[in-house]
Order: sequence, then C-alpha cells, then structure tokens
Amino acid sequence: MVGISWANIPDVYLPLIIYGLRTFDLTVATLRMLLVVRGRKKLAWVFGFIQSASFILGIVGVLGNLQNPLNLIAYAAGFATGNVIGITIEAKLAPGQSLLRIISSRMGALLTESLRSFGHGVTEVPGHGMGGTVSLIYCYVPRREVNSTKVEILTLDPEAFVTVQNVRQMRGGWWA
Repeated sequence: MVGISWANIPDVYLPLIIYGLRTFDLTVATLRMLLVVRGRKKLAWVFGFIQSASFILGIVGVLGNLQNPLNLIAYAAGFATGNVIGITIEAKLAPGQSLLRIISSRMGALLTESLRSFGHGVTEVPGHGMGGTVSLIYCYVPRREVNSTKVEILTLDPEAFVTVQNVRQMRGGWWA
C-alpha cells in the first residue's frame, strides 16, 4: 500500500516529513519544468508522476493535521527550499546550448577569431549602430561555458554588448 499513515507518526516528526516531501516535490517540479521547456517528453512525464505523488503525500499531511501550525510552516519552507535546490541542481547540470549575441563596435574580428579558437561556432555579420559600423556576432556555446565565454568576450572588448538565449534545438551548421 502506497501512502503514509499520518496517525502513527509522532507529532514532533510530522513537520520534518512534510518539509522533506514538499522540498522534494518542488525540486522535482523545477527540474520537470525545465525538461518541458526543452521538449524532453518522456523524462518530463516521469518527473511529473513523481512530483504529483510527493505533492499529494505532503498536502495530505498538512490538511490532515491542521491543528499543528508547524506543519503549515514546514510546508511553506519546503516549497521555498525546493525551488532553490531545483535551480541549483539545474545550474550544475546546465544541459543544452546557448546563443550569445555580441555587438562590438571595435573588436569584432578579434572576438570572432578568439571564440573560434575555443572551438565555438561563430558567425560575424556587419551592422550599423547609432555610433556607426558594428560587428554582430552569433556564437553558440554549451550552457556550462556561458559565463567563462562572457568573461573572455568582456576581457577582449569591455564595451561589447552581450545577450544570452537558451537554445532548444540546433541543426546543421559548422559542427554538423
């Protein structure tokens, strides 16, 4: 039988169990949402199933024991903690690719060559900004490398304008 017999659990442990269930629920929910955004259907289904089961167990623990305000506090604290843990895990995993859009008014060619020397796919397009001619550089990098790549870009051109976009799908190009 799946479930928890809440009546058999001492009141002192109940908030801890509720906190643990809610923390787990929200951690899984955060990761599930990222899987949904990336189009990973099967894993999103599995994570959704696990998340909903832990949510139901946690909410039953709170609603079945409303006489103890610590249960409600534990539920809310688990919610907050689960968000932070989920985001932290996702940042460590950092799956996928990101697109860096770089606008440089002076160092376009140097940035392009430097990024290519690190093995990144780079396309440079001439453009015209308010101050004159600029280089618009598109650079695809693994998400794990976004911060180090931005540091490299800003070291070479402190005035570069850089935006980052997560990429859901890539096909073709220089690495195909």
